[in-house]
Amino acid sequence: MIGVIASNVVLVLLALGIAGGVVPAKVFGMVSVLHKTIGITMPSPEKERTVALIWIASMIVIGDGMLFLLLFLTGAVVKG
Repeated sequence: MIGVIASNVVLVLLALGIAGGVVPAKVFGMVSVLHKTIGITMPSPEKERTVALIWIASMIVIGDGMLFLLLFLTGAVVKG
């Protein structure tokens, strides 16, 4: 549980740094990797910050959603 909270804190701090312009969007290099893997065009340099923030928010929502569902389902099984 501490690892989940720590990873969420790190991702939120990274997102705040990118949104504030303190951290360049290129630091979050997964944007280019994910776009190349999926086969979609790379965002323009003006939109890199927005795309990086969308990817980070998506990772948080999807990751926490999967953990919530896992805990929800295992709780239902344990209770019977």
